[in-house]
Amino acid sequence: MVQQPRGFLAAYALAWAGGSIAYTPFLTVLLPLRFSELAGADDVTWLALCATIGAIAAGLANIGWGWASDRLPGGVRRERLRWALAGLVATAAAAAIIVAADQPAALVLAVAGWQVALNLLLAPLAAYAADSVPSSQKGVLGGMLSFAPALAALSVIGVATAAGTFAEQMTVISLIVCAALAPLFLRSSAPDLGRASAPTIETAQRPLNTRTLWLLWLARLFVQVAEGLLFVFIFYFLRSLSAGTLSLNDYAWTNAGVQLLAIPIALTVGRLSDRHQRRKAPLLAMVGLIAVGLAGMALAKSWLVVVCCYGVFLSGSNSFLALHSAFAMQQLPDPARFGRDLGFFNLTNTLPSLISPLLAALVIGSFGYQALLMALAAMMAVPALLLSRLSIR
Repeated sequence: MVQQPRGFLAAYALAWAGGSIAYTPFLTVLLPLRFSELAGADDVTWLALCATIGAIAAGLANIGWGWASDRLPGGVRRERLRWALAGLVATAAAAAIIVAADQPAALVLAVAGWQVALNLLLAPLAAYAADSVPSSQKGVLGGMLSFAPALAALSVIGVATAAGTFAEQMTVISLIVCAALAPLFLRSSAPDLGRASAPTIETAQRPLNTRTLWLLWLARLFVQVAEGLLFVFIFYFLRSLSAGTLSLNDYAWTNAGVQLLAIPIALTVGRLSDRHQRRKAPLLAMVGLIAVGLAGMALAKSWLVVVCCYGVFLSGSNSFLALHSAFAMQQLPDPARFGRDLGFFNLTNTLPSLISPLLAALVIGSFGYQALLMALAAMMAVPALLLSRLSIR
């Protein structure tokens, strides 16, 4: 059985981590601080507006750029890396426009344009994995994709602690992203082993395949909603347990540490999934970890136990999302539409960001942190039920 070399998988995983680093420190640290500088007391309002418009722009752009990379050039050739390289250049240019924005409204528009440019990088990059990695290696690929959130968390620490102006910090992010993507761009194009191993329109059972994709999409959406809601308030929750003494720097290190601990779990589960050719059971197991972690955080009374449960949650959610991405690629029925179809899957990343802040504020304000955590834990029964109905191994 022909497979991609581990060097290619490692280069791709590093490039995918670079894509995460492109937005994580900016959106979580630098952008809120920038709005505080430009908008003063109205910073939260402007940040919420920016997040909403940016999420809409990101979702639509990901579908559009994925579709474009499917169609151009025509025929069987796919030039995903050239599209991604154009996205890297466009993202760097958009970052310069963000730095130049000196009014809140201008910053909102600049961030929306940056989201469009960023997804010119991310959409073809995702489709490139679907094109290139055969089904027999999708589990290993999913495990290696779990490096992305951990490295992105480490980049937040670097950006938060580094001295320098806003422009200098944005430049550092761009340089890190370029370095992460360089090994993949410098390799010769990989053979289309993923396209060769994908079901074709003629051979796939279309009703079953469509049903499978919808169940996978909905299951991921529920997990992403839980993750989005948790990340909206996790810093405040942990700080309340520390009697208000938790600093942003301490939180960043804590988050990065538990993110790193999730990597070996995802790698092991992904490798076993490939070896035994079972996809449903690992995803169900990760949903179980998510539920246990959330319930443990709700019931625990000590700081140490809560952090350990947070680690269990992240191990489950990071592994689920990484393995789910790779597994969804395996289920796509038409290689000629990999980019567009993955764009629709990407909506599970952007849609929760439209409702998570408001929903978290309403629930926490009325019932408290523990009630929301228990509700999220109970909600994991929904993706578990959806996944159990899949007619696959």
